Amino acid sequence: MIRVLAALLPLVLCSAPAPYLSYPEMSGDVRHAMPDISGRHAASSGYLGAAGTGRMAAGPFTLVVTSPSLVFTRGTGPIAIGSTAASISYRIADEKNATVRTGTRWMSSSSSTIPIDDLEPGYYTLSMHAGAADPTDMTTSFAVIEPVPAMGAEAPYGASVHIGRAGWPLAVLEDARKAGISHIREDAWWNRFETGKGVYTFPASFTAEVERAQALGLTPLFIADGANPLYDAGRTPSSPEGIAAFGKFAAALLARYGEDNVEVLNEYNARTFNTSACGTTPVCYLDVLKGVAAAVGPEANVVAPATIGISNCSGCFAPTLAGLGGLDNLDAYSVHPYHYPGGPEWMAGSGDTIAGLRQTVQGKPIYLTEMGWPTDTGHGTTELQQADNLIRLYAVTGALGVTRIYWYDLVNDGSDPANPEHNFGMMRQPVATDLVTVTANAPKPALVAQAVTARMIGAKPYLGNDGVALPVRSARFGDTRVLWSTTSATITLTGDGPITVVDAYGRASTHASPYTLTLGPTPVFVRT
Repeated sequence: MIRVLAALLPLVLCSAPAPYLSYPEMSGDVRHAMPDISGRHAASSGYLGAAGTGRMAAGPFTLVVTSPSLVFTRGTGPIAIGSTAASISYRIADEKNATVRTGTRWMSSSSSTIPIDDLEPGYYTLSMHAGAADPTDMTTSFAVIEPVPAMGAEAPYGASVHIGRAGWPLAVLEDARKAGISHIREDAWWNRFETGKGVYTFPASFTAEVERAQALGLTPLFIADGANPLYDAGRTPSSPEGIAAFGKFAAALLARYGEDNVEVLNEYNARTFNTSACGTTPVCYLDVLKGVAAAVGPEANVVAPATIGISNCSGCFAPTLAGLGGLDNLDAYSVHPYHYPGGPEWMAGSGDTIAGLRQTVQGKPIYLTEMGWPTDTGHGTTELQQADNLIRLYAVTGALGVTRIYWYDLVNDGSDPANPEHNFGMMRQPVATDLVTVTANAPKPALVAQAVTARMIGAKPYLGNDGVALPVRSARFGDTRVLWSTTSATITLTGDGPITVVDAYGRASTHASPYTLTLGPTPVFVRT
């Protein structure tokens, strides 16, 4: 047993973002933009500054990273590289930009490898340099993680995916599985499936995605989504005919793939995705929800209403839908409670929070079918803070009884550092320029944090918070505690035996009891 004895006076604990590599021709602070390896400025660069920070000289040599995945299980590797130069120099650094090693690799037929099988778990950057007078430089990232066991449907770990979009190869599903993700959420656009009234086709690319997910043990949640020009003049289903057809489409989708999880539309309470002639109200939505629930039958897991925000205030979507009897037509209540750049701790408050929603939904499971923090240059969340928030999210919502979370999203949706929609991912887009290529989706720190969280707390039940006083926070899952403090603080831990501390990147250390531990916004996992 382990006990938290005391929260002592606050100490200074830095949780600043990593100072990524900079280059002489870059000006200003480029920490936020550099992790997006897109080749959108100088083809010779990997981590590049935002537009206007200066162009680096293009080198005559190519630099490539050809490993099909940059998520490595500890003890494996190497990283496959290539260059038209005779040799390259390289540097590996950890998440704090501390140098782990440097070296030189000579090319054989324009290719070589960098061994990493001796590295401890963590998030790493790999910087490579070729040439002298007119050099080429690039930086990418890779993860070293401990194996994460499969956990099945009871695990809370999910991710939103857009397989088939630019930068979203099918192979990222394997990286998701390595990181402990058990569930994926994917759009099934109605007009792609029902091509004539009552006539269904199932796109080969969608089928390949579902079959690969199923083979990896990932549970798909299909979003029955969008509209169809065959009904309601191409608007979100509004008429009795359109609503009935939409329900039949949802049923056909589940039947074709042998699945039973379906979410009914997306963010109906806003006009971004909802073009219904009826409107955005719970009354309008209830008609569609009833149609889907009736069509898919009681064996299906109907997830709804996927609201943007929790919308649990007086007169808002959640209490109104519940008051209309909507809870009788769904099996899990879904929301998208974005609240960046702040951390997730607010969800435990009263009112328009997850804690408040739990009272409204009367025992129905709660899914966060979208939740995340973008690392764009405008919203103040660094990549390291994104990773911190991921761990804290699972700790906070686990204490609130949330059943499932789908991180939004698995991969960045683009390469513009100023666009929030391009920067929600746990992984980056592949890179392909004249001089620089990264074949795989390189991980961000959040992917490593996801793997560590899944391995350390798995699907264990929440057992309490140890009664600690703020700013210290504790969430106990089985034999493991997640500990952090929103402002720096020191605690003393005691146990009946050695105390093991695992940091957010998977590095473990063992200490005798009692042990004094300095906490900050980056969580740690503690076991005896």
